[in-house]
Amino acid sequence: MADLEPSGAALYTLAPEADGSWDVKEEVTGFSSSGTADLAVPRLVYEKYDGPSRENLCRGYPKWNVFPGWRDTCPRALDAAEVFSVGRGMWMLMDEVTEQEIEECDEIVFSWSDYTDDNPEGWKDVVNRCLAPDPNDRIGLKELVDFWKAVTCKDGAQTEFTMV
Repeated sequence: MADLEPSGAALYTLAPEADGSWDVKEEVTGFSSSGTADLAVPRLVYEKYDGPSRENLCRGYPKWNVFPGWRDTCPRALDAAEVFSVGRGMWMLMDEVTEQEIEECDEIVFSWSDYTDDNPEGWKDVVNRCLAPDPNDRIGLKELVDFWKAVTCKDGAQTEFTMV
């Protein structure tokens, strides 16, 4: 079970765009030959915040918790940030990375070590999709849950997943 309550986020699983220094909006970026907007899903567009200091958490990090606002104004951005956090946690488990190893690193880096040789490539592929640097390229939360349902329900296993 994972508690992804968006408050006082752990630095080692927090999506880089959710560090409190970015604002996000959805934009239709493509147009058809007739000049009308494509029916494609709008892209998430992030802009560095440069206004006065913002703070909505009395303790913890980051001081500006983007999740409540994104939940209301841009749910896809929230979804992408949560998927990153889940993917980061899965990578840490699969690659046996310690919290200390992550905290000693100034940038978000991940790679697969020899510890993961016995993990199925499909599992690593889905984690890679969770950790895509561009949030627009990340797997969706529903697709991620569906992937793990399919994996755990093979051979007649009965596993129940609940998204809250």
